[in-house]
Amino acid sequence: MSVNRPQTMKPLLYLAAGEQPPAERVLQAVQATVVDATTLQSRPRLRHHGKGQSACLILARIGPAEGTDVEGLSALLADIDGVVLTACRGPADIQKLDVMLKVAEAAAGIPQGRTALLAEYATVAESVLSPHAMVGVSPRLSALIFDASALAEACGCQRVTGTGDVPAAVRAGRAAVVLRAREAGIAAYDMLPADAVDEASVQRLWTNSLENGFSAVASRSPLQIDLLAEARALRETSVLGQI
Repeated sequence: MSVNRPQTMKPLLYLAAGEQPPAERVLQAVQATVVDATTLQSRPRLRHHGKGQSACLILARIGPAEGTDVEGLSALLADIDGVVLTACRGPADIQKLDVMLKVAEAAAGIPQGRTALLAEYATVAESVLSPHAMVGVSPRLSALIFDASALAEACGCQRVTGTGDVPAAVRAGRAAVVLRAREAGIAAYDMLPADAVDEASVQRLWTNSLENGFSAVASRSPLQIDLLAEARALRETSVLGQI
């Protein structure tokens, strides 16, 4: 993984269930939109938004692995570029989903291996504590996504304490994602918290993510994408000023 990769990778954009597709300028600024699978099933027009206009991919957020079935995947695959597995506990969940995707692709007449796989990792205690590497688990696996808020909730703690400290469980989760992703040679995304709604907060969090080894961030709203674009522009201007 190149040391320059974090500076060039576009962010992911998570859309809330039922949320309208963002403007084209937002789609141009992101690597992919992550949409809840139930939204894709109930509003098929959303699947084709931006096709032919932007290079933005469409990913369906599914899972956990034990709650996913081949029939549900088959109904989605024709109109998405990949899936995001929630609450990934480790390699076994990835392997299980990989097998189901193979069967679903065959049933839908889609070329084998076309569907990408990303995983929300270290959002549950099992994956933070897992001793198993993600190397070679699936050729589909392209990225791990860390959500500090989700891990904090799962562990019964706060993302940041009242004194401004980051709980040990959250620190361990962040480290697990970066190390596992680096070990496997795949990308690592750091989810921005929901309360990051101003440019200063987004810039601070984005910079912190890059300096901690993440490839890019994942955002929860088009607003955060706009704020991130401003932060990136400010950083690039600062770097040019130092040349």
